[in-house]
Amino acid sequence: MASRRRPAVMEVLDTAALLAWPLEALLDGVCAPSQLAEVERLSPSRALLIEFQGPRIQAPLSLDPATRAAKDTGDFSGLSDVDLDVLALAFELDLTLVTDDYRMQNVCAERGHPWRGVVQDGLTEIRHHVLTCTGCKAVWDEGETCSDCGSALRLKRA
Repeated sequence: MASRRRPAVMEVLDTAALLAWPLEALLDGVCAPSQLAEVERLSPSRALLIEFQGPRIQAPLSLDPATRAAKDTGDFSGLSDVDLDVLALAFELDLTLVTDDYRMQNVCAERGHPWRGVVQDGLTEIRHHVLTCTGCKAVWDEGETCSDCGSALRLKRA
């Protein structure tokens, strides 16, 4: 009996692809373990199928490159832990990232890393953002409230 070989991993898939694409389209992908919990929350039956019949599941070795790149564009505060896992995996494996998330696309574009949309075309320009206090207008790297005056922080285009 001939063994079936799985195709080579070609792309890192964001959670949108895991939810939207047919299972056979996921076989040429890789995703982070943290994404399974996200899919489980949104669609438990889909999560079970993905775990056993979907893409290769692999944890990134380090989040540092993704964190640095996201801080450079100002997108860090708008990315979840899962988003950082996915970005880190794409950078680490040097694979195209498939995502409809504009912040993740922006980080990839700024870094010169390949990306493509899941069902949307994606961003058309690189944007830099700053986290600005709504009260005193101080600029911060991260957080939800200003350490100076206590007002909310908002992400604004630089």
